Amino acid sequence: MKRYLIFTDLDGTLLDHENYSFGANKKTISTIINNKNEIIFNTSKTYSECKKLLKELKLSNMPFSTENGAVIYFPKIRFNKIKNSSSFEKYWKVRIAKLSSKIWHQFLKKKQKKYNFLIAQDLSSIILKRYTNLSNTNMMLDREASQIILWDDNLTNLKLFKKELKFEKDGILIKGSRFIQISSICNKRIAKKLISHVYDIQFRDKYSRNTIALGDSRNDIDMLNSCKYSCLIKNSSGAYPKLRSNKKNVFKSSKLAPDGWSQVLYKLNKTLDNKIF
Repeated sequence: MKRYLIFTDLDGTLLDHENYSFGANKKTISTIINNKNEIIFNTSKTYSECKKLLKELKLSNMPFSTENGAVIYFPKIRFNKIKNSSSFEKYWKVRIAKLSSKIWHQFLKKKQKKYNFLIAQDLSSIILKRYTNLSNTNMMLDREASQIILWDDNLTNLKLFKKELKFEKDGILIKGSRFIQISSICNKRIAKKLISHVYDIQFRDKYSRNTIALGDSRNDIDMLNSCKYSCLIKNSSGAYPKLRSNKKNVFKSSKLAPDGWSQVLYKLNKTLDNKIF
C-alpha cells in the first residue's frame, strides 16, 4: 500500500496565525507518521524557524522547503546526495532561488531612494514584534535567498517596482499575509515538484504520486493547484485560497488554524480508499 506525501504551509495552516500554536495537531501528526506517511513543510519561514519546529513536532527526518520554495533541505540520514545539492549541517541543501539575501538587501536599499517601503532586516526587534507577535525575531531574519519588505507606497508604484525587479534582477515578489518576499524565481509548486521527484527516484514506488497539500493563502495557490488533493484552511477573514475553477478533490476546513489542519485531513481521509490514518 503506497503512502502519502503531505505538503503543508505553516502560518495560518498548521499554526495559529497570531500566536503560532500548533494546538492538538501534534497528536494528528504522530498518527500520520506512525502510518508511514510523510509531512513536508513548504513554507515562507526560514531554515532556523523550521528546524526548531521540526524538532518540537518530531519531524526532523523529513525534507522541507523554506522562504517560499527558495531553498530545500533533505536529511542525510534518509536521503542520498541530491543532484545540484551542497552539504549543510545534517542536510543536503538545494537552492532554487539564484541570488543571495545579501544581494537582495543591496538592491532594495537602492530602491528605497525611489519607493516607500521598509526592509524587515533593517527594523528594530520592537517594531518587528508589533507586526509579527514573535517574541524572538532573529530567526525570521536569518534568510539565505530572499528579503521581506513592508510596502508603504501606492499600487501604481508597486507595479512599477515589480517591473524593475523583473527587468534588473529577474526577481519576483511573493505576497504573504504580513510581508512581501523579494527573491529570484521560486515558489511552493516548484519546491513540491522537486521534492516529489526526489522521492520517486530514491524510494521508487513506496509513495503515491497522488500528493496532498494544505494551505490558507495566496502564496499556497500554486502548490494547492498542483496536488491531487487540495486542503484549504479558512483564514482569519473567513476566506479560502482561490484555486483554478476546474480543480477537483478540494476540501475545506470550517475551523481556523490550528484546528482546521486536523479537521480537513480527517475530512479528506473519509473519502480515501487508501487511508492516511
